[in-house]
Amino acid sequence: VMSTIAAFLALGGATALAAGQIGKNAVGATQLQRNAVTTGKIAAEAVKAGKLAKNAVANDRIQDGAVSGSKIVTGAVTTSKIANGAVGAKQLAKGAVGAEALVNGSVGATKLAKGAVGAEALAANSVTAEKLANGSVGAAKLGTINVRPTPNGIGAGAIEVAGSECLPGEKLIGVGAYWSPTGEHSIESMAVEGNKAIVRAANETATPSTLTVQAICLG
Repeated sequence: VMSTIAAFLALGGATALAAGQIGKNAVGATQLQRNAVTTGKIAAEAVKAGKLAKNAVANDRIQDGAVSGSKIVTGAVTTSKIANGAVGAKQLAKGAVGAEALVNGSVGATKLAKGAVGAEALAANSVTAEKLANGSVGAAKLGTINVRPTPNGIGAGAIEVAGSECLPGEKLIGVGAYWSPTGEHSIESMAVEGNKAIVRAANETATPSTLTVQAICLG
């Protein structure tokens, strides 16, 4: 009887098992204590997308700056995924926002942080007429308007074409012209050629006159 009790006590004691003594698939979810699997127990790259439950990775689980451009699938970031005011100037790569990337009416005031969209963030010709809401461009949004006058001498009885041009970096937005001295003169047509104002005019007097062509430029 005593030998039987001794054998029972020996088997029931705290005995450690080596890895080779544990059968394949012997440890399942029910064998793991709560919080038994710590970070140090997980091998590098062991957690794949298929291991994550839907909505498992919340905002507070992501380190600031952890999600770079290479981690985002094309088309993954839609309007509904962006919090109001989340996209500031430092979040946009130079030239990142082109016309083809903007849905008409998609960029509302609540989506942009104050001062978020600077000139360096816009691709060339990305802001087209349909991207602007009616009444959205007020005087405070415009650059300086400069009038660039160019005097042109027109002979007596002559019909000539004269012009004036905006400076580099300016955009021609209008054309003007006037004669001096005043008298029997006419302006037959006004046109725009690139960044240059063109005027065709007739001096119907018997003396030479000056036609001043004005290029109205947005700086």
